[in-house]
Amino acid sequence: MEVFIEQFMEKERLPEGFRTLVSEAYLPIAEHLLTWKSDHSSPAPLVVGINGAQGTGKSTLANFLAEFLKASAGLNVFVLSLDDLYMTRSERRLLAERVHPLLATRGVPGTHDVALAMRLLDAMAQGKAGETGEMEILRSPRFRKELDDRVEDADWHSINLPVDLVLFEGWCVSARPQPIEALESPVNAFESSADAEGIWRGFVNDALAGAYADLFARIDHTVLLRVPSFDCVLDWRREQEAKLRLSCADSGLSEGQHFMSESELIEFIAYFERLTRWMLVDMPSFAEVLVDFNRDRSFVGLSYCEGAA
Repeated sequence: MEVFIEQFMEKERLPEGFRTLVSEAYLPIAEHLLTWKSDHSSPAPLVVGINGAQGTGKSTLANFLAEFLKASAGLNVFVLSLDDLYMTRSERRLLAERVHPLLATRGVPGTHDVALAMRLLDAMAQGKAGETGEMEILRSPRFRKELDDRVEDADWHSINLPVDLVLFEGWCVSARPQPIEALESPVNAFESSADAEGIWRGFVNDALAGAYADLFARIDHTVLLRVPSFDCVLDWRREQEAKLRLSCADSGLSEGQHFMSESELIEFIAYFERLTRWMLVDMPSFAEVLVDFNRDRSFVGLSYCEGAA
């Protein structure tokens, strides 16, 4: 166990304090997943959604669980990231021309290829070994944030079937639409100036009530990584950007890439404020596992809400 944790921390560039998070949150969640899996009567893979604001560690948790459950329980776990499901840049440009200019920017519901996501989950649900005895392979898209675009098909993720468990992680995974009356007033200066008539936020909410509701209905259980408030999200996203720069530098991919300036970060976060604030209010009522953090990202506690609405 210690060797596994040490190797994972080194690979993910994680601080020493991560060990506490592993022992007090990650390992208990892993045990919970195993219980859910044993209670899962369907031959289709168990699908667990992991929701959290930017910088909460969704990807870290999902990757840890996938590697740990493979090593300890022999499960074939696939991590499906909502970030990999963004529409291509050209598709978003067309959407921006047709509906609202803000939809050229990736992030909010309405800017993902939901149909592709549902096809992937449905294919995994029907997955089986091939007639030759070899495992069938699916391909899942990969999105490069520094390019703001989807990569070529040849560089997509490979999914070996059958899959036992899907960890579907993303900032708005399992989100529900806001009440219509909540859309009337802008939540920040950005919405006041860029979406004065409410067309953009209305489109986003309609997407959540429509195609995204169908997608998220495929999720069996939801884990919420809960921030103390929206105000700390900018600081955490700033740390993510620094990590992305370092990762690209180490891999020799920095040249020609675009990284966000401070002003760009502030504007980018404003896109997510409305839905992030809403999820902090709404999601604790139905997420079965809640992981709470302090403003400094230190772990507060883990709670279970089985039978949540």
